[in-house]
Amino acid sequence: MIIYRPTIAAISLDAVKHNIQAIQKKVGAACQVMAVVKANAYGHGMAQVAQASLEAGAARIGVATVDEAAILRDLKIKAPILVMGPALLEHAEFFIARNISAAVGSIEAARAFGRAARKLGKKARIHIKTDTGMGRFGFWWENLAALLPEIKKIRGLHLEGCFTHFATSDIADYAYTKWQHENFKKLLDSAARQKIRFDIIHAANSGAIMQHPETYHDCVRAGVMLYGMLPDQKTKPTVPIKPVMTLTTRLVEIRQHPKGRCISYGCTWQTPRASRIGILPIGYGDGYSRKFSNKGQVLIRGRRAPIVGRVCMDQTLVDLSAIPEAQIGDRVLLWGENELGVLKVEEAAKWMGTITYEVTCALGARIPRVYIK
Repeated sequence: MIIYRPTIAAISLDAVKHNIQAIQKKVGAACQVMAVVKANAYGHGMAQVAQASLEAGAARIGVATVDEAAILRDLKIKAPILVMGPALLEHAEFFIARNISAAVGSIEAARAFGRAARKLGKKARIHIKTDTGMGRFGFWWENLAALLPEIKKIRGLHLEGCFTHFATSDIADYAYTKWQHENFKKLLDSAARQKIRFDIIHAANSGAIMQHPETYHDCVRAGVMLYGMLPDQKTKPTVPIKPVMTLTTRLVEIRQHPKGRCISYGCTWQTPRASRIGILPIGYGDGYSRKFSNKGQVLIRGRRAPIVGRVCMDQTLVDLSAIPEAQIGDRVLLWGENELGVLKVEEAAKWMGTITYEVTCALGARIPRVYIK
């Protein structure tokens, strides 16, 4: 298909594969890697990233919703898929029919999946989720040990996994993660004493993969680091990951503005002098945040141009006064790394006052993804 729009997100599948292999090397051959591709693979394209990850050696796929899992099954992806978040119990039969693994965080959910499995004459693959300190979803770790014998007795369940999620594994202070992991190990010890077995045990997310090797167990869940981004700007980069997304556009218009002219909605910026103002065909309607207004920057001809005025739904304005050689049609780097230079997505996140996850997840479907191998 011909792409006429000059704004493009280039997705390097080679970088995805490199990152999977770098993570596998970090955790060791005995530990599986689960590629987390929820939220359209953090804005990168779920189907393409999932397939590239599996080709590079990932053993499993992690998603957030059963709809995401169903899409991957429809695409003939046969690898184990775990829906990591809670699901409505009325959907239990669908999970089982499509061979999708479910995260179970309550005794009611365990019973519902057991009933659905017996009705269908199949096994329900479940991962017991225990809350060791995230405070979001799962059995409280101190209560779960007493419930495990009852769960084990529910006919129709296959205890495929047991897992927890860390709240602060990406920061410099390790104390809370260590406390969570100790809670998890206490639960696992209790399960072992009760002779309750799981196929895999997993706890490490991207921050833990980088900073907490003691948490690897049988499998790790590679989320944001799969896309070449650190979970926090202070996370130790112990794995040599490569950025996957490069967002570019082109200058579509350049206008001369006299001194004192208002720029964009709200008149939040006025030209301090006679100025060359360029128009970029991208805006908050594409997921390019309005928070970049008057603070973000782009790269044009290897030099930085500031975003001026408010980001509009479809257009963003930049001051080209310091780049007199800039011309209509010039390529513009919004974030990423290519022959135009380097502008890290971490810097874009800082301008937004948020995390890298939100920056790429926000990119809408109107921006074409072009996959590079």
